[in-house]
Amino acid sequence: MIAAIASLFGMVIRLIYKLVNYNYFLSILIFTLLTKLILLPLTIKQIKSTEELKKIAPLDEKIRNKYKNDKQKQSEELAKLYSEHKINPMGGCLPLLIQLPIILSMFLIVKQPLTYITQTPTDEIKVYTQEYLGKESVDQVTDNEIKENEIIIAKEKSLIDMNVGNVINLGDIPANVFSKDESKKAPYVSLLIPILTIVFSVIQNKIMQKSQDMTDEQREMQKTTNIMMPLLSGSIAYSMPLALGVYWLFGNILSIIQQLFINKIVKRDTEKLALNKGGEK
Repeated sequence: MIAAIASLFGMVIRLIYKLVNYNYFLSILIFTLLTKLILLPLTIKQIKSTEELKKIAPLDEKIRNKYKNDKQKQSEELAKLYSEHKINPMGGCLPLLIQLPIILSMFLIVKQPLTYITQTPTDEIKVYTQEYLGKESVDQVTDNEIKENEIIIAKEKSLIDMNVGNVINLGDIPANVFSKDESKKAPYVSLLIPILTIVFSVIQNKIMQKSQDMTDEQREMQKTTNIMMPLLSGSIAYSMPLALGVYWLFGNILSIIQQLFINKIVKRDTEKLALNKGGEK
């Protein structure tokens, strides 16, 4: 299923790639923006769900404290509370669930750009791999060898122009900064992407946390998330081609801008509602 999604997204990136005069970096940025726009209605639904949960947060915490030693009764009472207020507590998770296959498909796309973006025939990629590995015939080339070396071949043979000026190459893997293999070695500037990914992931989590009223239990869970998610995103950006790190980093930046904008609107609407209630009194 992930491969099928990757094929679809690969075609979209390929179309963008052609429209922007074969600029791979710009293609990744535009595709990231496009996915954010497509997911925007779900993001708005997630925020509405969060706002609804904030309204009943005191009742939620009261139930959790009252039945903290009886988890079954606690679950029953919470389910009744959500049902009475017509709230789906899992409503905020939908965008995250949808983003998971997108990220997994991007793993394939950035590691196999010839397969998914340029849609180069497999036999042709096999010949490139045979030449790169110095094998006597294409029959000796395995599928795993094709997958593992495709990004290197695409970069070395300039089958996709992955350069961003003379600064970085989106085919580089930051972890290869310390590689002894000169053909794989990446420049130290590559480390900037995973570092920035961690920084902006932390900022995003802080902004989202400020916009939410949480129970004590939720705050404890959020502390773990605030540590684990930035480290996870940084680790992935460190071990994968820079194209994925750029996708993730730009996505975080767009999410921060989006969250700040929505927070402003929510705050304005809350103040307006408070003024209206004050006027009624």
